[in-house]
Amino acid sequence: MLLGDLILRGGKTRFTCAAAGVAIAAGAVVFMFSLAATNRAQAPSLAARAAAPWAAWEFDSDGEGRAGLVLKLVGMTVDLRPGGHVMQGPPLRAVLAKAPAANPYGCTKLAEGRWVDQACPGFEIVCTRNSLVRFGHGDPPPLGSRVKFVGQHGTMTGTVVGYLDDAKLPPGWPGFFVNDAAFAAVAGEPHGTLALYRDATASGLLTPAAPSVVRGFQNDEQRRMDYARPLLLAGAVLLALCLLVNSLLLSIEANRRTLAILRTVGLTRLGVVRIVATESLAATLAGLAVGCGAGIATLVVYVAADPVAFPAGPSISAGIVPAVAALALLVAGVAVLFALWPALSVRPLEEVEARPRRRRRGMAVAFACGYAAFVAVEVWGASLMRAFMPSPEWPDAIVSILPGGVSSFDVDKLRSLPGVKRISELYPLQLNFEPEEPMEMPQGRGGRGNPRPCRNALFLAAEWLPEFRFVEGTRAKCEEALRTTDACVITEMMSRARNLHVGDVLRVAMGGRGEKTVVELPVAGVVDLNWHMVTSRGLVRGLNRMPVMTDGPVFVSLDTIESLDVRPSAMVRMTHLWVEYEPGFLAEKGVFPAGRAVEEAIVAALGNPAGSTVRLHARDEIADGTLAHGSDVIGQAARVPFVFLLVLSFGFIAMLVADAEASRRMFAMLRAVGATRAQLAARLAAAALRTAAWGVAFGLPAGALAGWLFSVKTGSAWPGLPHYFVVPARILAEGTAGALVFVLLVAVPTALSLLPRRH
Repeated sequence: MLLGDLILRGGKTRFTCAAAGVAIAAGAVVFMFSLAATNRAQAPSLAARAAAPWAAWEFDSDGEGRAGLVLKLVGMTVDLRPGGHVMQGPPLRAVLAKAPAANPYGCTKLAEGRWVDQACPGFEIVCTRNSLVRFGHGDPPPLGSRVKFVGQHGTMTGTVVGYLDDAKLPPGWPGFFVNDAAFAAVAGEPHGTLALYRDATASGLLTPAAPSVVRGFQNDEQRRMDYARPLLLAGAVLLALCLLVNSLLLSIEANRRTLAILRTVGLTRLGVVRIVATESLAATLAGLAVGCGAGIATLVVYVAADPVAFPAGPSISAGIVPAVAALALLVAGVAVLFALWPALSVRPLEEVEARPRRRRRGMAVAFACGYAAFVAVEVWGASLMRAFMPSPEWPDAIVSILPGGVSSFDVDKLRSLPGVKRISELYPLQLNFEPEEPMEMPQGRGGRGNPRPCRNALFLAAEWLPEFRFVEGTRAKCEEALRTTDACVITEMMSRARNLHVGDVLRVAMGGRGEKTVVELPVAGVVDLNWHMVTSRGLVRGLNRMPVMTDGPVFVSLDTIESLDVRPSAMVRMTHLWVEYEPGFLAEKGVFPAGRAVEEAIVAALGNPAGSTVRLHARDEIADGTLAHGSDVIGQAARVPFVFLLVLSFGFIAMLVADAEASRRMFAMLRAVGATRAQLAARLAAAALRTAAWGVAFGLPAGALAGWLFSVKTGSAWPGLPHYFVVPARILAEGTAGALVFVLLVAVPTALSLLPRRH
């Protein structure tokens, strides 16, 4: 008889729970890593299918024996307003191409059942369904809707006549198809090309000259999966370890008297180790076999259910099963180490009480670890997102008038808008720091045509300085300095990143490389300001061929910024406005109606400027959008530890079984004196709830500290980014309540099943 049988005897529930934990962890890792490999394997097939509509076009030889076709593509920004709201997010980019004669991707959702009319003089558009939604949420505009496209030379309004069923197209690949007349109308906008080659051995089209295009078919889902894999792996290891340790500790406590007797008759410490290791290894191997098989089977079924998304079929990640097996054996060994101390503490002839005090310790620790992981993810996300929430000191709104803008004198037409307390031209200008500091980014990612993007400052000027919170200098002195000198006010983030303080000078370069002029601006003040999302959503970055990335805003006077701008005055137009509402107006209407009313009033006062689109970007709408998207992303990440936390709740089954076995005589006596089955089950369920509560009490501070430290570490990727410690109380309360409710849902039926119905 194996020594392990001494532990396993009467412990089938404990063994099953431990094996189930290993199985769920192993299956999740095998499934997720293999799904990532499957997604990567689809890219060539998806690229060939996307290129198929141009198969009938005439191909030219590229001089290397390949038949090639070069498509001209035009890029523009979409002014989309779902539900009437200006879309709050990075500018929605559209890549347009001439519609091929063939209907691509099996498009069936077409107005009047027809494909794009090549001879139609109007601007007709067919696009992928997710091209006109943000972050994959919501529905695209209905067929027949008119959508405005904004380029560098003006705007065009098109009618959506069809949606493509296939939405898996990468950035840079044409997702909008227009007729010949529409394409000719936007041909003057900045454009690029896409090279397609006919494969010599197949009928499909490939893009061997641009493998990055093929890799682009590894879409956002693939990237999010890649981000989640480390968290998934950590959660799986934690889950398996916690349930194994809990099972071993319960097993030791349940068999403590037996071990003491065996130690008396000659069982050595090494024999005790063999007993514990045998149970740990057996549970691990059983769970590993079930989990790996279930993970692979789930992947096959999942892929088979969506042949459009997975044309190349499933692909099992190379080496994932051996890797999971090795990791599982390592976890089994670590679990044995955790259990050795209580196992080796059993002494010969030891008197063991009927109800061991340490029975629930393992489950409390296990639940604390799972809960701490959930708290850590939420605190990390909330603390990191806090640095991107717009500061309330920003003006109520930024209005963009792009691409052409209007005359600066037109601001006088806006002085008496209803509900507006004050309004001013907002003059943006990006200038490189001196000495130049090239940005570390792929070529072409920095700006629109800038061959060498460098680190730069975003200068902003208006008629007034907003009510920012000063950490260096005072508001009165800064206003005076801006009015009488070329002084500037910088953000605390730039102060930290560049070690600039009041009295120092900010050095920037005007003009190009050949005619560069270095300018020194004295720093008059430093303000605590979260600016990232306001400057991005307000569309004040990336103008005049500059990068969209910047080290942050620098506030100067209108006179100073005009002296820094080397463009001829005739080329400088008013492209942005700063707006502050009357408090009563905002309170009466609310953020969204107030913004739409003011935007309509601005459009009317400016005479509906031709060639430009007027968009009001409200600070609070930006904040709500940022918070909603951040919560969504964090929520996806938090699901991994929270799901494992729920799975950990099954460990309470093993604990309750051990409790019921140890308390069998006491329960029989209580039943004899009139205790009901429900009352005894309530005692067991209450014990499980108390154990979970102890886990929450220990896991909350540990998880909060871990989340904050992780936010500091990840936040270091942005130099000077302020560090915040935010505990999202509502989310944590909901998660805690959900976890405790799930414990009860596991504990109550288990407790009832353990108690006999009769005396």
